[in-house]
Parts: sequence; structure tokens; C-alpha cells
Amino acid sequence: MLDIRKTTSNKTRIFGAIVLALVLVVAFCEAIGWPFLRSPLQRFMQNKLERTVNIDAPFKLKLIGGLKLNAGGFRISAPPEFKVPYLASAKGLELQLRYSDLWGIETGSPYVIKSIKAEHIDAHFSRGLDGKSTWQFNKNDTDPIRPFPLIQSLLIREGQAYVDDRLTKADLIIEFSTDEGQKNTSPVSKVAVRGDFRERKLKGELTTQGFLPIASQDKNSAPVSSKGWLEYGKVYASFDGTVYDLFGEQNIKGQLAINGSSLGELGDLLSITLPRTTPFKISGGIERNHEVWLIDVASARIGQSDLSGKFEYDTRPDKSVLKGQLTGKRFVLADLAPAFGSTGMDTSKRDRIFPDQPLDFATYNRMNAEIAINIDYVDLGKAFREPLAPLKASLNLNKNKLSLAKIDARTAQGSISGEVFIDAHEQKEVANPQQEKNLERIKADWGIDVAVKNINLEKWLTISDARKKDAKQKNKSETSLAYVTGFLNGEAKLKGKGNSTAQLLRSLNGDLSLYIRNGEISHLIVEAVGLDIAQAVGLLIKGDQNLKMQCAVMNFKANDGIMKSNVALIDTPVTTIVLNGNINMGEEKLDLRMTAEPKNFSPLTVRSPIEVTGTFLNPRVSPDVAPIGARVVGGILLSLINPLAAIIPFLDPGKIADTHQDAICNETLAQMKKH
Repeated sequence: MLDIRKTTSNKTRIFGAIVLALVLVVAFCEAIGWPFLRSPLQRFMQNKLERTVNIDAPFKLKLIGGLKLNAGGFRISAPPEFKVPYLASAKGLELQLRYSDLWGIETGSPYVIKSIKAEHIDAHFSRGLDGKSTWQFNKNDTDPIRPFPLIQSLLIREGQAYVDDRLTKADLIIEFSTDEGQKNTSPVSKVAVRGDFRERKLKGELTTQGFLPIASQDKNSAPVSSKGWLEYGKVYASFDGTVYDLFGEQNIKGQLAINGSSLGELGDLLSITLPRTTPFKISGGIERNHEVWLIDVASARIGQSDLSGKFEYDTRPDKSVLKGQLTGKRFVLADLAPAFGSTGMDTSKRDRIFPDQPLDFATYNRMNAEIAINIDYVDLGKAFREPLAPLKASLNLNKNKLSLAKIDARTAQGSISGEVFIDAHEQKEVANPQQEKNLERIKADWGIDVAVKNINLEKWLTISDARKKDAKQKNKSETSLAYVTGFLNGEAKLKGKGNSTAQLLRSLNGDLSLYIRNGEISHLIVEAVGLDIAQAVGLLIKGDQNLKMQCAVMNFKANDGIMKSNVALIDTPVTTIVLNGNINMGEEKLDLRMTAEPKNFSPLTVRSPIEVTGTFLNPRVSPDVAPIGARVVGGILLSLINPLAAIIPFLDPGKIADTHQDAICNETLAQMKKH
């Protein structure tokens, strides 16, 4: 028994000695930095990363509590198909990795690097059209494309990064440096970028008080005061605030000011959906909290528009979502004209009114949106005396369908309500730089379902300068000189398909119905349509007087861009004006015929239909010469008998009231009231 105990005790002492020896060996090797492991470590990293790895002396490695490497130099090669010298090359390197960063990484997740410190570093980040990149280490094509590595702490004295990304069309040089300042106080770091990005020139700079914000140790690090600016095409942005933990929580907070030629160009930079507009200037606060951006737009001056709003941009869903409220004191509709293809060119230099430029439907797939709109004042243009005040609506972008729904606008004692939408159709995601261009060729579905109710035309429509001048000379109220008065009601239910405003109009289908109640029309217009020479001359001498409209109805049916008049008439106590014909929206051509049928006796009248032809830009209004010619020839023949008889063909005894037309008017009104 004693021998057994003695043997066990000896084994215990031997085992303890071995363990102690191993501990001492490990401690010694840890102390001297495991210099003999430099070659094995190179081979290990080469096998793990499937790249050539070079580690230069002096070499020092720590293995306890994680992998910590100090090396005079460190280089990782790039895949051979990329024409770059290496992925990364560092001098004076300190690298820290957790073991889980090497073995516990999930498929498709980024590699995680705890810390990188270096005196100098060069990197080449390249990505091809197929999505493969210099930072994708696994050669198995069946695995998901791995994103850019996540570096939790980065401190570099100076360095450069070269970015060549075919997917985002980026060709950039990024330079960064840290200046410790005098006596190692007040360190200042800078990041500068220049090159091409998404087919535009880009350059910028970020200056921080302290180490680079990407060098923050963790998410609890103190914010680093930062200032920066960026130029992208004709967009200029400046930032003043704090940035820290950029490769971790990515916390950013500060004031942002941006100006440029179009919001659409800003959208291209940020890869979000924004409309093409007139020049803009935006200022406000921005904050990134986890993966949500909070944007407080204190002022957004777009052309003559004055807007503001608060928004939340969430990048966590598969497709990012923008939510918030757009408000403002004034919005000028013309500032949004570029979004519909208008170039702002003088119409005298064009042969068409409606632009045929392809619209930015490709940008609709960048995000989803839910925006509440509440604007105090919307300027509709020179043709309208009163604005929409206010305008409330809901703007939604979902699966490439953009809609302005729940429209509730007030103007001239009346209202406008309904919905307008553009459906560009959701497309399957493809890792292809041509994706957005392919979407541009898709013909989007357009739709308009809008109703107007009780809009006071006398207050709504602009009075010509000539009428204003005449009113001033005669001390008359301008409002009393409106060509048409009354309360406008009606609805438009129209649909079309196309990738431009002109294409939409070429394919237009649906109905347009309007009617005016309690209205009046200029007597001069009525007589001019009828070419009533005597009364028209009299009116020009004594002044115009409005006639009460007993019925004013208009209904057009659109079919493949041709709007045909189903019924269009204005009935006054003295004359009924009937409008027939069609309007070719695609070709922008007019083919209308106005006929005046008098109800009273009038001498010297030349009853002839008025032809309205030509284009939208150059309309031609002229009487049908055949009826006039017949009357003139008749007058000449009669004058051979008796000169006084020549006036007889021009004496129109009037027409008995057409009860059929009255029935049409009543029926149309009844039908429209049912809708």
C-alpha cells in the first residue's frame, strides 16, 4: 500500500512538473512573442484566408486572451483575377483578433477585426460586375457574397485606400492621417476622398478633433467632434457635429447643410428616391441611432418653394423605409417640373409642350416611403389666381408604386380630392449595374382619379393683363371682368402607360367630365363665336357684359390618347354654343368645331362654325369659310336686284329652343351627380 501511494505521489509530482514546465514555456514564449511561429502563422492564415500572406520582422505574437500580432510589415494578396498588387499592406502593424472572429463567423457575414493600428497602410478594394471582390476570401462560388470586413477599432498614422467598384461605378482614392499635434496634445485626424462615384466627380474631407472616428474603441466611446464637406457633381454638403464608432454602431449627430442643382442628384449620391427639381438648399439636423437615421429638415428652399419636415430613414428592412411628415409655408408646382421631364427650355424653341424625356422610374426601387404632406400654400402657376391652401395628402412608395393619395386641397371656396399614382412595377433584384437602366425602359402605369367641387372660377382663374388695364381705366373691379364665372364641378378618371409624360398622354384612356353651375360667360366671347358683327361691335364700343349660362357641360372620352367630345355645350339665353371634335394628346393637335345657334334676331350676323385646329403650341382659330362664302355670294346676287336686299342673308331670325339639347344637359348633369 505504501508503494502504491509513493508511486501515485511521484506521478503527481511529475505531472505537476510537466504542467509547470509547459506554463513556464508558454509564459516564456508569450514574453518573447513566439518568434518561431511567424512562418506557421503565415501558412495558417494563408490556408484560412486562401490568400498569400507575408509577415515581416520584427515579429511578436500574443496568444492568450485572443490573437494579438505586432509586425514590421504585413501583406495580404488580392485574388489573381484582380489587377491590383495586394488587398492590404501595412507597416508598423498591430492587429487584434478574437478566435471567434476566425472560427465562429456565419456564412455570408462579414469578417470581424477587433483592432488595427499601423504607422502606414495601403489597401485596394476592388469589386467586379459579378459582385466578387478583393475582400471576399472564400472561393466557393455557392457561398453568399461576403460584405466588407467590420473593423471595430482603427488607428492609422497615415495611409491610402484605392476603391474600384464596378457595381456603384466608384473609382476613388481615400487618404487618411492623424496628426498628434505639439507635445502629443490636441490630435487632429483627417480623411480625404476624391475620384468618381456613380458617374459624377466626388471629393470631400472629414476633420476630427481626436483620433479618426473610425478609431473609436467601442460603442461606449465618447463622441468625437467632427467637421466635413463633400462635393458630388453639383451637390455640396457640409457637416458639423460628432462622429464615433463608425465601424460599429456608426453613431453620427450634427448639423447638415446641402445645396445643389436638383434633389435627384442628391438622391443619386445617397441611393434614395428623390425627385428631379429646380436648385435647392437644405439645412437641418441629422442623427444616426443604431440603424435608423433621424432627419430634421428645418429649411428646404427648392426654387421658390419653402418647405420643412421631420423624417426617419430605417435601413433594417430588406428595402429601406423613409417615414415622416413634409410641411411648409409655400410650394411652387413649377419647381417640380423637372421630375416630369421638363428641361425648362423656352417653349418657343420646342415643337411640343409635353416633354418626352424618360423619367427616373429606376430610382423607385431604392426604397419604400410613407410621407404625410401638409403644405399651407401651393402655387399652381400663372393661369390661376388662387393657390391650393392648404394641401393635405399621403405620399406612398411601395414595390415601385408611387402614389399621392387622400388628396384634400382647398382653393377658391372649393376643393380638389382624389389620387394620382405611377406604378413602375417591382423588379427582381439582380447584381448588375445595368439594373436601374433596365428599369428605365419599363413603361409605368399612370392613373388619375381626381374630383373638383364648387371651385369659384371667378376667384380661381387669372384675368388677362389687357382686362386688368381696361378695368383700371374704367374704374371697374377686376373680379367683375372674368371671362367665365360660376362654380366648377367634375371629375377626371384617366389612365395611361409610358416612361415619359408624352408617352402617358399618347396612351391616355378614361373620362373627363366638367360642369359649371350658377355661371356666366363673357357676352363678347359668345358673339365672337357666332361672328355677330353688329352686337360684337356694339359691345366693343359700350363694354362687355356677361351672359348667364343656363347650362355648361363638358364630357370627353379618352381612347389611346384621343380625347373625343361626347357632349360639350354652353347654353345662354341668347345663344347655344356646341363644341364637337377631338383632341389628340399624343400628337398635341386640335380638331375642334364650335357652332353657335342664336335664340334671338340679330342683324349683320355671319353664322359660321369656328374651326379650332393646329397644335397646342400654335393653335389656329378661324371660321369655316364655306357658309360665309355662300352668304356673301347670295348677297352679291341680290344686290344686283336691289342694293338693300344684300343685307337679307345676314338677318338671322333666331332658333326655337332645342328641347333635345336641354334634355342632354339635364341628363349629363344627373349622371355626373351620381358619380
